[in-house]
Amino acid sequence: MANIERVVSWFTVQRRAATAVCLLRAAIGLVSVAFYLITYADRRFLFGPDGLYGAAMMQDLLAARGAFSLYLASESLVWFEIVFHAGFALAVAVTIGLGGRLALGLHGAFIWSLYMTNPTLMDGGDNLVVLVIPFLLLTRCFDRLTVSTERRSDRRSLAGIVAHNTGILLIAVQLCIVYLLAGLYKVQGKLWQDGTALYYILRVPEFFWPQVTPLIFHLGWVLVLAAYATVLVSIFFPAFVLFRAGRPIAVAAMVVFHCGIALLMNLTSFALVMIALDLIFVDSQAERIVRQSRSLLRSAVRGGERILRKGTREHVPSLEA
Repeated sequence: MANIERVVSWFTVQRRAATAVCLLRAAIGLVSVAFYLITYADRRFLFGPDGLYGAAMMQDLLAARGAFSLYLASESLVWFEIVFHAGFALAVAVTIGLGGRLALGLHGAFIWSLYMTNPTLMDGGDNLVVLVIPFLLLTRCFDRLTVSTERRSDRRSLAGIVAHNTGILLIAVQLCIVYLLAGLYKVQGKLWQDGTALYYILRVPEFFWPQVTPLIFHLGWVLVLAAYATVLVSIFFPAFVLFRAGRPIAVAAMVVFHCGIALLMNLTSFALVMIALDLIFVDSQAERIVRQSRSLLRSAVRGGERILRKGTREHVPSLEA
Protein backbone atom coordinates (compact mmCIF):
# COMPACT_ATOMS: atom_id res chain seq x y z
CA MET A 1 0.00 0.00 0.00
CA ALA A 2 2.86 2.37 0.83
CA ASN A 3 4.40 1.77 -2.60
CA ILE A 4 1.10 2.53 -4.31
CA GLU A 5 0.76 5.76 -2.34
CA ARG A 6 4.30 6.71 -3.30
CA VAL A 7 3.58 6.16 -6.99
CA VAL A 8 0.33 8.15 -6.79
CA SER A 9 2.17 10.93 -4.98
CA TRP A 10 4.90 11.00 -7.63
CA PHE A 11 2.32 11.56 -10.35
CA THR A 12 0.05 14.03 -8.55
CA VAL A 13 1.89 16.20 -6.00
CA GLN A 14 4.11 18.32 -8.23
CA ARG A 15 5.53 18.57 -11.71
CA ARG A 16 8.80 16.66 -12.10
CA ALA A 17 11.86 17.80 -14.04
CA ALA A 18 10.22 21.20 -14.66
CA THR A 19 13.45 22.90 -15.73
CA ALA A 20 15.07 19.94 -17.49
CA VAL A 21 12.07 19.38 -19.75
CA CYS A 22 12.18 23.03 -20.84
CA LEU A 23 15.89 22.66 -21.60
CA LEU A 24 15.02 19.60 -23.66
CA ARG A 25 12.40 21.54 -25.63
CA ALA A 26 14.87 24.37 -26.28
CA ALA A 27 17.58 21.88 -27.33
CA ILE A 28 15.25 20.17 -29.80
CA GLY A 29 14.31 23.53 -31.28
CA LEU A 30 17.95 24.64 -31.44
CA VAL A 31 19.07 21.46 -33.18
CA SER A 32 16.32 21.91 -35.75
CA VAL A 33 17.17 25.58 -36.30
CA ALA A 34 20.81 24.60 -36.88
CA PHE A 35 19.73 21.95 -39.38
CA TYR A 36 17.63 24.45 -41.32
CA LEU A 37 20.47 26.99 -41.34
CA ILE A 38 23.18 24.53 -42.36
CA THR A 39 21.15 23.23 -45.28
CA TYR A 40 19.53 26.55 -46.21
CA ALA A 41 21.79 27.50 -49.13
CA ASP A 42 21.40 24.05 -50.75
CA ARG A 43 17.82 23.41 -49.66
CA ARG A 44 16.40 23.04 -53.17
CA PHE A 45 19.07 20.56 -54.17
CA LEU A 46 18.86 18.53 -50.95
CA PHE A 47 15.10 18.51 -50.38
CA GLY A 48 13.39 20.11 -53.38
CA PRO A 49 11.11 18.39 -55.90
CA ASP A 50 13.73 18.92 -58.63
CA GLY A 51 16.70 18.21 -56.38
CA LEU A 52 18.88 15.25 -55.49
CA TYR A 53 16.13 12.64 -55.31
CA GLY A 54 13.32 14.32 -57.20
CA ALA A 55 9.64 14.13 -56.39
CA ALA A 56 9.08 10.71 -58.01
CA MET A 57 11.88 8.98 -56.10
CA MET A 58 10.85 10.62 -52.84
CA GLN A 59 7.30 9.39 -53.34
CA ASP A 60 8.64 5.85 -53.81
CA LEU A 61 10.80 6.10 -50.69
CA LEU A 62 7.89 7.34 -48.60
CA ALA A 63 5.58 4.63 -49.95
CA ALA A 64 8.15 1.96 -49.05
CA ARG A 65 8.39 3.33 -45.50
CA GLY A 66 4.68 3.96 -45.10
CA ALA A 67 5.55 7.57 -44.23
CA PHE A 68 4.37 11.01 -45.29
CA SER A 69 5.88 14.41 -46.03
CA LEU A 70 4.21 17.79 -46.28
CA TYR A 71 6.76 18.68 -48.94
CA LEU A 72 5.23 16.20 -51.37
CA ALA A 73 1.69 17.54 -51.13
CA SER A 74 2.64 19.46 -54.25
CA GLU A 75 5.58 19.36 -56.67
CA SER A 76 5.53 23.15 -56.96
CA LEU A 77 8.76 24.93 -56.01
CA VAL A 78 6.68 27.70 -54.44
CA TRP A 79 5.00 25.14 -52.19
CA PHE A 80 8.42 23.77 -51.22
CA GLU A 81 9.65 27.22 -50.21
CA ILE A 82 6.50 27.93 -48.18
CA VAL A 83 6.76 24.66 -46.26
CA PHE A 84 10.51 24.99 -45.69
CA HIS A 85 10.32 28.53 -44.33
CA ALA A 86 7.23 27.75 -42.25
CA GLY A 87 9.13 24.84 -40.71
CA PHE A 88 12.10 27.12 -40.04
CA ALA A 89 9.86 29.65 -38.29
CA LEU A 90 8.31 26.91 -36.15
CA ALA A 91 11.76 25.67 -35.12
CA VAL A 92 12.69 29.18 -33.99
CA ALA A 93 9.40 29.49 -32.07
CA VAL A 94 10.02 26.20 -30.24
CA THR A 95 13.57 27.26 -29.37
CA ILE A 96 12.56 30.56 -27.78
CA GLY A 97 9.39 29.16 -26.25
CA LEU A 98 6.59 30.65 -28.33
CA GLY A 99 3.40 28.98 -29.48
CA GLY A 100 3.07 26.31 -26.81
CA ARG A 101 1.94 22.80 -27.66
CA LEU A 102 0.49 23.88 -31.02
CA ALA A 103 3.87 25.16 -32.23
CA LEU A 104 5.64 22.06 -30.91
CA GLY A 105 3.19 19.67 -32.57
CA LEU A 106 3.40 21.49 -35.89
CA HIS A 107 7.19 21.61 -35.60
CA GLY A 108 7.21 17.84 -35.17
CA ALA A 109 5.18 17.37 -38.36
CA PHE A 110 7.32 19.81 -40.37
CA ILE A 111 10.71 18.50 -39.22
CA TRP A 112 9.59 14.90 -39.79
CA SER A 113 8.50 15.89 -43.30
CA LEU A 114 11.91 17.43 -43.96
CA TYR A 115 13.78 14.38 -42.67
CA MET A 116 11.74 12.09 -44.89
CA THR A 117 12.73 13.93 -48.06
CA ASN A 118 16.44 13.13 -47.57
CA PRO A 119 17.13 10.48 -44.91
CA THR A 120 20.84 10.26 -45.83
CA LEU A 121 21.58 13.52 -43.97
CA MET A 122 20.49 12.22 -40.58
CA ASP A 123 22.90 11.50 -37.70
CA GLY A 124 20.66 9.82 -35.13
CA GLY A 125 19.55 13.01 -33.43
CA ASP A 126 16.64 13.21 -35.85
CA ASN A 127 15.16 9.92 -34.63
CA LEU A 128 15.33 11.11 -31.05
CA VAL A 129 13.64 14.41 -31.90
CA VAL A 130 10.76 12.62 -33.63
CA LEU A 131 10.38 10.08 -30.80
CA VAL A 132 10.46 12.62 -27.98
CA ILE A 133 8.15 15.34 -29.34
CA PRO A 134 4.90 13.33 -28.74
CA PHE A 135 5.94 12.83 -25.11
CA LEU A 136 6.90 16.49 -24.76
CA LEU A 137 3.40 17.47 -25.85
CA LEU A 138 2.16 16.05 -22.54
CA THR A 139 4.52 18.20 -20.49
CA ARG A 140 4.72 21.85 -19.45
CA CYS A 141 7.88 22.36 -21.46
CA PHE A 142 6.98 25.99 -22.30
CA ASP A 143 6.73 27.23 -18.70
CA ARG A 144 10.40 28.19 -18.40
CA LEU A 145 13.24 29.36 -20.64
CA THR A 146 10.83 31.24 -22.85
CA VAL A 147 10.39 34.81 -24.03
CA SER A 148 6.65 34.53 -23.43
CA THR A 149 5.16 35.88 -20.17
CA GLU A 150 1.78 34.21 -20.70
CA ARG A 151 0.30 32.44 -17.68
CA ARG A 152 -1.51 29.22 -18.50
CA SER A 153 -4.56 28.13 -16.55
CA ASP A 154 -3.73 24.40 -16.30
CA ARG A 155 -0.32 24.98 -14.74
CA ARG A 156 -1.37 23.77 -11.28
CA SER A 157 -4.37 21.61 -12.15
CA LEU A 158 -4.23 17.94 -11.19
CA ALA A 159 -4.83 16.80 -14.74
CA GLY A 160 -1.99 19.03 -15.97
CA ILE A 161 0.39 17.69 -13.32
CA VAL A 162 -0.48 14.06 -14.11
CA ALA A 163 -0.10 14.63 -17.86
CA HIS A 164 3.23 16.39 -17.35
CA ASN A 165 4.64 13.64 -15.12
CA THR A 166 3.38 10.96 -17.50
CA GLY A 167 5.33 12.63 -20.31
CA ILE A 168 8.44 12.77 -18.11
CA LEU A 169 8.11 9.08 -17.29
CA LEU A 170 7.70 8.15 -20.96
CA ILE A 171 10.78 10.18 -21.90
CA ALA A 172 12.81 8.55 -19.12
CA VAL A 173 11.72 5.05 -20.14
CA GLN A 174 12.48 5.77 -23.80
CA LEU A 175 15.98 6.98 -22.91
CA CYS A 176 16.68 3.94 -20.76
CA ILE A 177 15.56 1.65 -23.59
CA VAL A 178 17.86 3.46 -26.03
CA TYR A 179 20.88 3.10 -23.75
CA LEU A 180 20.16 -0.49 -22.80
CA LEU A 181 19.62 -1.71 -26.36
CA ALA A 182 22.66 0.22 -27.60
CA GLY A 183 24.82 -1.39 -24.92
CA LEU A 184 23.50 -4.90 -25.54
CA TYR A 185 23.99 -4.46 -29.28
CA LYS A 186 27.61 -3.43 -28.71
CA VAL A 187 28.27 -6.42 -26.45
CA GLN A 188 27.56 -8.74 -29.36
CA GLY A 189 30.24 -7.15 -31.55
CA LYS A 190 33.76 -8.59 -31.56
CA LEU A 191 35.37 -5.15 -31.86
CA TRP A 192 33.60 -3.97 -28.71
CA GLN A 193 34.52 -7.20 -26.94
CA ASP A 194 38.24 -6.76 -27.59
CA GLY A 195 38.12 -2.97 -27.02
CA THR A 196 39.18 -1.87 -30.52
CA ALA A 197 35.81 -0.53 -31.71
CA LEU A 198 36.58 3.14 -31.10
CA TYR A 199 39.90 2.84 -32.93
CA TYR A 200 38.17 1.61 -36.09
CA ILE A 201 35.27 4.05 -35.72
CA LEU A 202 37.68 6.99 -35.62
CA ARG A 203 39.38 5.66 -38.75
CA VAL A 204 36.21 6.33 -40.76
CA PRO A 205 36.94 9.33 -43.04
CA GLU A 206 33.82 11.23 -41.88
CA PHE A 207 35.02 11.01 -38.26
CA PHE A 208 38.76 11.48 -38.82
CA TRP A 209 40.20 14.74 -37.45
CA PRO A 210 43.67 15.11 -38.99
CA GLN A 211 45.18 17.28 -36.23
CA VAL A 212 43.71 15.37 -33.29
CA THR A 213 42.77 11.79 -34.14
CA PRO A 214 46.36 10.60 -34.80
CA LEU A 215 47.33 11.82 -31.34
CA ILE A 216 44.55 9.74 -29.79
CA PHE A 217 45.78 6.64 -31.63
CA HIS A 218 49.05 6.86 -29.69
CA LEU A 219 47.04 6.35 -26.49
CA GLY A 220 45.60 2.99 -27.40
CA TRP A 221 44.85 2.08 -23.80
CA VAL A 222 42.58 5.13 -23.54
CA LEU A 223 40.52 3.94 -26.51
CA VAL A 224 40.25 0.44 -25.01
CA LEU A 225 39.11 1.77 -21.63
CA ALA A 226 36.69 4.17 -23.31
CA ALA A 227 35.18 1.34 -25.37
CA TYR A 228 34.57 -0.86 -22.34
CA ALA A 229 33.30 2.09 -20.29
CA THR A 230 30.84 3.01 -23.05
CA VAL A 231 29.34 -0.46 -23.06
CA LEU A 232 29.15 -0.77 -19.28
CA VAL A 233 27.64 2.66 -18.68
CA SER A 234 25.06 2.15 -21.44
CA ILE A 235 23.93 -1.21 -20.07
CA PHE A 236 23.85 -0.16 -16.42
CA PHE A 237 22.43 3.33 -16.98
CA PRO A 238 18.81 2.22 -16.31
CA ALA A 239 19.91 0.59 -13.04
CA PHE A 240 21.89 3.63 -11.88
CA VAL A 241 19.06 6.11 -12.46
CA LEU A 242 16.68 4.07 -10.35
CA PHE A 243 18.53 5.37 -7.29
CA ARG A 244 18.88 9.05 -6.43
CA ALA A 245 22.57 8.72 -5.53
CA GLY A 246 23.39 6.98 -8.79
CA ARG A 247 21.74 9.49 -11.13
CA PRO A 248 24.45 12.21 -11.09
CA ILE A 249 27.12 9.57 -11.70
CA ALA A 250 25.29 7.99 -14.63
CA VAL A 251 24.38 11.34 -16.18
CA ALA A 252 27.90 12.75 -15.76
CA ALA A 253 29.38 9.68 -17.46
CA MET A 254 26.99 9.95 -20.40
CA VAL A 255 27.55 13.71 -20.73
CA VAL A 256 31.30 13.10 -21.03
CA PHE A 257 30.63 10.36 -23.56
CA HIS A 258 28.36 12.55 -25.69
CA CYS A 259 30.76 15.50 -25.53
CA GLY A 260 33.40 13.15 -26.93
CA ILE A 261 31.02 12.15 -29.72
CA ALA A 262 30.33 15.79 -30.54
CA LEU A 263 34.02 16.70 -30.53
CA LEU A 264 35.60 13.71 -32.26
CA MET A 265 32.81 12.48 -34.53
CA ASN A 266 31.02 15.78 -35.29
CA LEU A 267 27.65 14.29 -34.32
CA THR A 268 26.74 17.51 -32.56
CA SER A 269 22.95 17.45 -32.85
CA PHE A 270 22.79 13.84 -31.63
CA ALA A 271 25.03 14.65 -28.66
CA LEU A 272 23.09 17.80 -27.72
CA VAL A 273 19.72 16.04 -27.75
CA MET A 274 21.08 13.11 -25.74
CA ILE A 275 22.61 15.41 -23.12
CA ALA A 276 19.33 17.32 -22.83
CA LEU A 277 17.52 14.00 -22.36
CA ASP A 278 19.98 12.92 -19.67
CA LEU A 279 19.24 16.07 -17.67
CA ILE A 280 15.70 14.78 -17.07
CA PHE A 281 17.21 12.66 -14.29
CA VAL A 282 19.07 15.51 -12.58
CA ASP A 283 16.60 18.38 -12.66
CA SER A 284 17.96 20.12 -9.55
CA GLN A 285 21.43 20.26 -11.11
CA ALA A 286 19.93 21.47 -14.39
CA GLU A 287 18.08 24.24 -12.56
CA ARG A 288 21.32 25.25 -10.83
CA ILE A 289 23.08 25.45 -14.19
CA VAL A 290 20.30 27.67 -15.56
CA ARG A 291 20.48 30.01 -12.57
CA GLN A 292 24.27 30.27 -12.81
CA SER A 293 24.07 30.90 -16.55
CA ARG A 294 21.55 33.69 -16.02
CA SER A 295 23.76 35.20 -13.32
CA LEU A 296 26.80 35.11 -15.59
CA LEU A 297 24.79 36.63 -18.43
CA ARG A 298 23.54 39.46 -16.23
CA SER A 299 27.07 40.11 -15.00
CA ALA A 300 28.36 40.19 -18.56
CA VAL A 301 25.60 42.61 -19.61
CA ARG A 302 26.30 44.91 -16.67
CA GLY A 303 30.02 44.78 -17.42
CA GLY A 304 29.37 45.68 -21.04
CA GLU A 305 27.14 48.57 -20.03
CA ARG A 306 29.81 49.93 -17.68
CA ILE A 307 32.44 49.75 -20.42
CA LEU A 308 30.13 51.54 -22.85
CA ARG A 309 29.32 54.28 -20.33
CA LYS A 310 33.01 54.73 -19.51
CA GLY A 311 33.91 54.94 -23.18
CA THR A 312 31.13 57.46 -23.80
CA ARG A 313 32.33 59.74 -20.98
CA GLU A 314 35.90 59.60 -22.25
CA HIS A 315 34.85 60.66 -25.74
CA VAL A 316 32.42 63.43 -24.77
CA PRO A 317 34.34 66.79 -24.82
CA SER A 318 34.31 68.82 -21.63
CA LEU A 319 32.04 71.89 -21.72
CA GLU A 320 34.63 73.87 -19.80
CA ALA A 321 37.18 73.20 -22.51
